[in-house]
Amino acid sequence: MLRALSTGVTGLRTNQEALDVIGNNIANINTTGFKGSRAEFADLLSQTLTGEQAPTTSLGGRDAAQIGLGTRLASVQTNFTQGTIQSTDNSTDLAIQGDGLFALKSGANTYYSRAGSFTLDANGTLVDSVSGYKVQGTAGDITIAPGSTQAASATTQAVFGGNLDASQADGTQYVSTFGVNDSLGVPHTLTLTFTKNFAGASGRWDWAATEADANISGLTTATGQLVFGTGGSISSGASQAIGITYAAAAGVTTPQAVTLDFGSATNTTKMTGYAGTSTAALTSQDGYASGTLQAFAIGADGSVTGNYSNGRSATLAQVQLANFANPTGLVRVGDNMFRVSQNSGPAEVGAPGSGGRGTLIAGALESSNVDLAREFTELITHQRGFEASARVIRAGDEVLQTVVNIKQ
Repeated sequence: MLRALSTGVTGLRTNQEALDVIGNNIANINTTGFKGSRAEFADLLSQTLTGEQAPTTSLGGRDAAQIGLGTRLASVQTNFTQGTIQSTDNSTDLAIQGDGLFALKSGANTYYSRAGSFTLDANGTLVDSVSGYKVQGTAGDITIAPGSTQAASATTQAVFGGNLDASQADGTQYVSTFGVNDSLGVPHTLTLTFTKNFAGASGRWDWAATEADANISGLTTATGQLVFGTGGSISSGASQAIGITYAAAAGVTTPQAVTLDFGSATNTTKMTGYAGTSTAALTSQDGYASGTLQAFAIGADGSVTGNYSNGRSATLAQVQLANFANPTGLVRVGDNMFRVSQNSGPAEVGAPGSGGRGTLIAGALESSNVDLAREFTELITHQRGFEASARVIRAGDEVLQTVVNIKQ
């Protein structure tokens, strides 16, 4: 009789613990990045009244007679299924589409989270808005300092495209100007004069670079020739270099070598020598002035791209994601974060979109993955289980009371 009472108590305890898990899930229905949990039950040891018996030639087999001793909470499993992604229009908010967790650093400790509610602190460091822990990237902390400067870069290559008219008479000239930047980013204008010289060789155009800049004291190897084949494409002279010597007063690196790319293998705007209007002109050059950071954006692969006032862009950092062999083995530490456990396996950190990791959606957050309808259904089930266990205890009490009253 006492066995039924103790069995009923285990039912009360485990169903109460399940109700605690459900209550926590429901309480976090609006918690960003929250992952719901599920209570798992297991039966306790059973008392064997009679053992099993194998069949014999004269008697059939017999099963063991056992009475269970109740139930226990076997585990509480975290559900890492995808939550709904909602737009926030905040550029530092990040949602993960797929597997993986953000890595957050606090001193020597690393924590992991699906909640991507991030912001920039006073130092321009990307941090978790709840805890202040630092979001980790390829090179550690991610810093996006507004107003930071991108250094100037001298021009090393000038790429040209367009056409030189093959139908023009020998001696015809076509003039095109192009700009280069010195080591301080200051622009300088050079003139490129093309002269048709088919008398020298079929399809040949001679070119000469000149300048009229007080800061430039001279040019070296400033002449050359282009030869076009019968199909109008360059057959020789596709890439040639000139040297720019600056006056001492300019205060820049000198001399400066600039490659004039008229039609190399990497030039997608190759110059041509067709019969038609001459349009030869600079299409791009790799030098630029210094600039200040104006804005930034975070891509699906975690790349943080900064846009500068000089019209350039550059990758500032890359947000990393962590995968685990057993993510349900992670231990909750509060504030939407987890830590590594002995059963989760080590963090496998890498770029979003690689190694089975999900991609990032900027300006959005992942909502809780708690299914309210399912939670209320489970709530009813465990509430009834609790009530049923209480009835078992009550029935046991009534039987004991009957036994006590036999003598009366």
